[in-house]
Amino acid sequence: MLRSFIFHLRYFYHKKLRQTHRISHKTLEFVCLLIGSTFVALFSFGFAKLADMGLEFNAYWSAKYPLAVWIVLPLGLAFLTWFTAKYTPYVGGSGIPQVIASINLPYNGYKTKLVKFRQTIWKIPLTFFAMVIGASVGREGPSVQVGAAVMLSWGNFCRKYNFAFRGLSTNELIATGAAGGLAAAFNAPLAGVIFAIEELGRGVMLRWERRVLLGVLAAGFILVAIQGNSPYFPAYKGATAIPYLYLWLAICGVVCGVLGGIFGRLLAKGLAGLSPLKWRDWIRKHPIYIALLLGLVLAAMGTYSEGQTYGTGYDVVARALEGQLVSPEVGILKLFATVTTYWNGIAGGIFTPSLTTGAGIGSMLWEISNGMVDQRFLVILCMAAFLAGGTQSPVTASVVVMEMTGAQPVLIWLLISSIIASIISRQFSPKPFYHFAAGRFRQRMQEQQAEDLRRNEIQEK
Repeated sequence: MLRSFIFHLRYFYHKKLRQTHRISHKTLEFVCLLIGSTFVALFSFGFAKLADMGLEFNAYWSAKYPLAVWIVLPLGLAFLTWFTAKYTPYVGGSGIPQVIASINLPYNGYKTKLVKFRQTIWKIPLTFFAMVIGASVGREGPSVQVGAAVMLSWGNFCRKYNFAFRGLSTNELIATGAAGGLAAAFNAPLAGVIFAIEELGRGVMLRWERRVLLGVLAAGFILVAIQGNSPYFPAYKGATAIPYLYLWLAICGVVCGVLGGIFGRLLAKGLAGLSPLKWRDWIRKHPIYIALLLGLVLAAMGTYSEGQTYGTGYDVVARALEGQLVSPEVGILKLFATVTTYWNGIAGGIFTPSLTTGAGIGSMLWEISNGMVDQRFLVILCMAAFLAGGTQSPVTASVVVMEMTGAQPVLIWLLISSIIASIISRQFSPKPFYHFAAGRFRQRMQEQQAEDLRRNEIQEK
């Protein structure tokens, strides 16, 4: 009897000990995940504050010394083009294509080169400098690449010392950090989750298990805790329905789909791809001269628009959402300013500039309608629709705009226009721009791997 009691007691004790060990391990992993999400949120928060400083400084000096724009923009773009190509070749552009390419690359030594922390962190000062000189860039795409690099670096540290993440693959760490970076950048946790599923998971197998989604949401909610639960743009207070509603949904979707498709095609082709064949080699071999010329073009657009094409264009969107008058041509100018900036290959995103372009298009349609409907409704529709046309991710575009403006009552209308715009956009740009650009980065990695193998073979011989 006593022996049986001791046996059952020991069995109960060892069982509880094993359960306690499992709970402790899960708790430690959850804590590590929260720490990683906190790092992502803090980097995004610091990036946001630095970007705001850059935009304010640009607004100050460009208004006080308008003629200096014609010198600062060309020389600044030339410097950024040279520095990026020579020292940080994997941080050029938005940052989202680099993340998508990394997720799609096979598991080898080249998989994480595009999101290495030491190089990716340059994205922050280079984007800041681009904003200071007046380039048409945003920080949200760069926040995605930075978030991926931060989470991957932290995950590798935890795995190295056997703290946590043994069950998470490199792809899942990258996706968690990237989507968390977007959620924190836009102060939109739900948009981060949708972006991870719709954009990062397109064409690749990713396990959307609980830890990944928790990490994304945690990054967004941590930033909400830091700076409050307020929309990125002014809260939407416009109409939730207008006369001939479905006609306007279709008009906004078609117009933004056409312009968004052209936008994506221009970005994908590049200046060399759109130029006559005899000029292409010269353009590719002389990026500094091209940067100087494109800088003059940006200066001309900025001078004509009184500075509305510089930076993210936040003020344009804010005024349009509040029902104030916006120049009808600002949307088209912002589109070409963003394309012109992107062609230089410098660091900087296209997310917020795309929203500014959409807001300008909405104001233009309102002007054409002679004010027969609420301007703010057309503005918010076109913001989502143009972003969907440019990226061909309609759900992400709709949710991003909804969370950035607090426009939950019009989410269904945003989604309808975004789907129409995405379908129309494919007629002009068959492959989504981010994935097209990701294919180029993936090809560069494969070529570099092949070159390194050939070099090693020669050395061995």
